Amino acid sequence: MRFAVHVLVHEHPRLFAALIASLQHEQIDVYAHVDDTSRQDLFESAARAVGAEVVFVPQPRRVNVRWGGLSLVRATRELVELAVGSGVDHHRHTLLSGADVLLRPLPVLLERWSDDAEHLRIDRRLNRTESQGYLKPRRFWFPDQPVLDRAWLSGRVPRRLPPGPPLVEGSQWWSLTSPAIRTILDYLDDHPAWLRGHRFSLCPDEFVFHSILAASGLAPKITQNYLDRTPPDDTLHALHFIDWSEYSGIRPAELTEQSLTAALASPAMFARKVGADWTWRAEQTC
Repeated sequence: MRFAVHVLVHEHPRLFAALIASLQHEQIDVYAHVDDTSRQDLFESAARAVGAEVVFVPQPRRVNVRWGGLSLVRATRELVELAVGSGVDHHRHTLLSGADVLLRPLPVLLERWSDDAEHLRIDRRLNRTESQGYLKPRRFWFPDQPVLDRAWLSGRVPRRLPPGPPLVEGSQWWSLTSPAIRTILDYLDDHPAWLRGHRFSLCPDEFVFHSILAASGLAPKITQNYLDRTPPDDTLHALHFIDWSEYSGIRPAELTEQSLTAALASPAMFARKVGADWTWRAEQTC
């Protein structure tokens, strides 16, 4: 059984190298997308320095990623399509950030990955005016157009939703089986206008994959579907421990020694995000 790991990265080659080194295993294939504005050669050198095998998204396919923009979805899609096009039959695909840290020994991670669950967190529907996030797909936002964004035009002008599945929103980070990935890619291939219609949405990385999967036959396998129930906690997001106690709307709190203790006591396999000087790594037994 093989597994694909997809890493989105734009800074701190040392952290990236430490993460992918911790994931080196004959059953794990690592794919990385380096933001088009970052120097990919620095990340390639960092990977070589730790003896890690990584497949990088090639230059013509790299995306200039901006927080909150469709560019995040495009970069993620490039990663997934790179793995699918490799010819390797991956049982599961997991999306990570270069600022993540593995919490468990690899045998524990591989056992967790071997199930058929769709590890995805969905928190809310985007169909009610009182819902948090309701305006994200219903106004013109310009995170991928910095000139317009700086002109304070984002979020001011209403627009219509493109036709498609009911929109639901959750955490960007996921760990999905191959059938789920195929379901998502097939929908995007068959409905290109739907994705283009969200090029002016805010944070589509938090609802594009989620909405497709929630409207599919695989919806019952989603592990954290909180549309009709209250989440038991706010720290477990798919297989990630993420501390939003210092919520800023943009980024979670950095991992500390104290929150690491909480992360290790949780069911999470990964934690995010770590600072540039982070050194702790899980002890490995294989």
